[in-house]
Amino acid sequence: MSVRPEVLGLILASMAVTIVPRVLPLLGAHRMRMPGPVAAWLSYVPVAVISALFFNEILLAGGHLPRQPDDPHLLAGVLTLAIAFLSRSIAITVIVGVLLFAGLQAVVAGT
Repeated sequence: MSVRPEVLGLILASMAVTIVPRVLPLLGAHRMRMPGPVAAWLSYVPVAVISALFFNEILLAGGHLPRQPDDPHLLAGVLTLAIAFLSRSIAITVIVGVLLFAGLQAVVAGT
């Protein structure tokens, strides 16, 4: 498969335009000392993100509420939400959530 140079250039330019506004504030914020209340408030961002995903994507998976309490979407979602609250780490939450859902899907598919 070959990619035309202008398409590759467009992809790379799009990447740069997307990355620069995200990386520069992080580099500046890395050197700043945040007040205690701001740091405490920001520690809840992972929980808020997972909660938004939970209520929008997991609880209404397929456009309907789960009909059974052993629904893999619901079980993995609830457990992942708990992990997010306890760890407050996006990386840990995402990794554990994906593994939980994959494992629960495998168990349900195997039965």
